[in-house]
Amino acid sequence: MHDDTLVALGVVVRPHGVRGELRVHRFNADSDLLLDLDEVVLRRPDGTGARVVSVRSARTSDKAVLLFLEGVGDRDAADALRGLEICVRRDQLPPTDEDEFYLVDLLGLDVYEGERRIGKVDRLFEYPSCDCLRVVGDAGVRELPVLPQFFAGVDLEARRIEARNVDDLPVEPPAKSGA
Repeated sequence: MHDDTLVALGVVVRPHGVRGELRVHRFNADSDLLLDLDEVVLRRPDGTGARVVSVRSARTSDKAVLLFLEGVGDRDAADALRGLEICVRRDQLPPTDEDEFYLVDLLGLDVYEGERRIGKVDRLFEYPSCDCLRVVGDAGVRELPVLPQFFAGVDLEARRIEARNVDDLPVEPPAKSGA
């Protein structure tokens, strides 16, 4: 994982008021990181169009964060940002404890069940019930829930995830190549 990798902290859900303030849904409702940043990166959900923007002010309102960004001066400008992700560079995230990790750090890691290689993590999903890793392997694509029943552990230095009960998970067969 590179320190310049962008990590989405939330998404712009709508304007707040008429002066250009943005209502942002935080992906981690317990995190206050968005309240302490001098700048953020705005990007489309597909990862394109990233641009750095200065934060003029930030505050909480209910479970959301309200942001004033430089150059966003009215409701129309704020509405034009609806659906954009609010991101930071990976190195701006607080350090983790020894036994902790960020989901984004699992991207690109190989997944094994014992000695059997299952595949590689290529995407993350954060569902209301649990987080899942999309694992692409020779047998196809499967979602691996980050739950003790399926996720046994991770060794970030070895770039390896240990899974269990993988055969209990549905598999989408690999796409056929050719026409």
